[in-house]
Amino acid sequence: MIYGGMDGCKRGWLLVYYAENQYQYKVLTNVKDIATLNFPKSRILIDIPIGLTSENFTRTIESSMRAVLGNWSSTVFNAPARAATKTNDNTEARKINIALTGKSLSEQSLHIMPKIRDVDEFLRIEDFKQSALEMYESHPEICFKYLAGTILQTKKSKPEGCAERLELLMRYDTDVKKIYDEICVEELRKHVKKDDILDALCLCVVNRLAGNSKLRILKDKNDKDENNIAVGIAYYEGKS
Repeated sequence: MIYGGMDGCKRGWLLVYYAENQYQYKVLTNVKDIATLNFPKSRILIDIPIGLTSENFTRTIESSMRAVLGNWSSTVFNAPARAATKTNDNTEARKINIALTGKSLSEQSLHIMPKIRDVDEFLRIEDFKQSALEMYESHPEICFKYLAGTILQTKKSKPEGCAERLELLMRYDTDVKKIYDEICVEELRKHVKKDDILDALCLCVVNRLAGNSKLRILKDKNDKDENNIAVGIAYYEGKS
C-alpha cells in the first residue's frame, strides 16, 4: 500500500507519498495526473472538499469540523454546491450557491473552486471507480490537533508555526525532515509554499501511521452525497 497526502499549490497539487520505505513527492498540474504515476494499491488523503451539496443532498460536515477546531474554526470554510463549481463567473457562482444552500461563497472557496471541481469530476469517472486508488478528504489542522493532543495556536504561514508543525511531525517520524528540506530546495516558493509542504506532508504521515486499521473518519449525519460519494474527514489519533 502506498500512503499519500495531497495539498493544493500554485503549480497545481503537491503530492507527498510513502513508497519503497521512503518519502517521495511529485508536483502535479491536475489531480487526474495521479493516474500517470501508475501506483499499485494506494490511499491518498487530500485537503479539498469531497462530496458536494446538490438539489437532493446538503453537505453539513463543516459544522462538525468547526466543533473539533474550537477557536481555530476559521480554518474551515463552506464548500460550494456542485452546480456552483460549473461556472467561472464568481457572481453567478454565488447566486447558484445561495439558491441551493442559502449561503454565499467566500473568497477562499472561489479561489480554489477549480480544484474542487476537478477533484469532484475525477471521483465520478469510471477510471477512478475501477482503480486501486482510494481518496479521502482530510484537513491538516484537524490532523495536527490529533497528533499533538491539542489545537495548535500558531499560524503555519509564520516561522514559529512552521517550526512547531515540523517538530510535531518529526516526533512521529524523523525522516520527514529530509523530504521537507528536499522539497524546499527543489521547488520555488512562488510555486510551492512551505505551508503547502507541511500540509501535504502531515496528511501523508497521518495516512501512513493509520495503516490498514487506524484511520478514523469524522462523520456527520449526511455522510453520502447524491452521487454516493462518502463525506467525512480522515485523521489519525496520535500518541500525545
